Amino acid sequence: MKDFYRIAGISRAPIYSPNSIDKDGAIFLAVLQHLEAKGHQVKVYQEDDLLHDIIKEKYIFNMVRSYEAVSKLQELEKQGVVEVNSGFGIENCRREQMTRLFHQYHIPQPESVVCNLEYKSTGVKPNILSSETSCWVKRADGHTTQVNDVVFVSETSKLGDVFEDFVERSINRVVVSEHLQGDIIKFYGVAGTPFFYWFYPSMTHHSKFGLEEINGKPKGITFSVDQLQTICNKAAEVLVVDVYGGDAIVAPDGTIRIIDFNDWPSFAPCCQDGGKAIAQAIIQKIEKEEI
Repeated sequence: MKDFYRIAGISRAPIYSPNSIDKDGAIFLAVLQHLEAKGHQVKVYQEDDLLHDIIKEKYIFNMVRSYEAVSKLQELEKQGVVEVNSGFGIENCRREQMTRLFHQYHIPQPESVVCNLEYKSTGVKPNILSSETSCWVKRADGHTTQVNDVVFVSETSKLGDVFEDFVERSINRVVVSEHLQGDIIKFYGVAGTPFFYWFYPSMTHHSKFGLEEINGKPKGITFSVDQLQTICNKAAEVLVVDVYGGDAIVAPDGTIRIIDFNDWPSFAPCCQDGGKAIAQAIIQKIEKEEI
């Protein structure tokens, strides 16, 4: 193995860090510092730099999100570049692909359906919902960038208005998911390492939009953390991501279902430990390629 590697670090464009610019920047910096402390050389790039063919390093860690940047990552990966996270994994974390993959591989999630919001279908209620069901409507085509990309709907009679709002913003595909009762928990993990961290977001200030308040204060329902980590690692494997985080609901009977799963979130409450684990995963992946 080499004494050090030359690695490109690509930060996230601010538009993809809603209410989290400083937090996303902190985890990126933590990873960089842990890599440099091990003697590796890291050159920092911006997300848009991917589009100008100036990145020549064979190894990349990145937090990118734009369609164009992700597409470029995929192109580079096909050419042999080693990436954390993979551009293909980042694409899989877009809502529609994630929902379909979770269903295909039996990752526990709410009952969900992808809806095409073309004119004739905007008033149609998805067949997973009864007239009394509360639900969530989430943009299907990409990552959340503003609060109204994820909307709680307390009555199905209001779905038409919510759909129209998405259409007016040129978002024509959404995922509609049943609302689940129970404790909401947030988690962070790094595949291939022991690192896993969870907490109740409603008991902290680590929230982008405050939507966790819909479920209220946690009741402390007993659940298996080992089972949660197993589910999350399986989800990461299915989506092909190394660095991940998200949200889950623990039902009153302890059943766990994933309601959100993201490629490389902020790791805000565990930044240094998370950064150390991510740096470890990056080097492990590079060394596996070098064998």
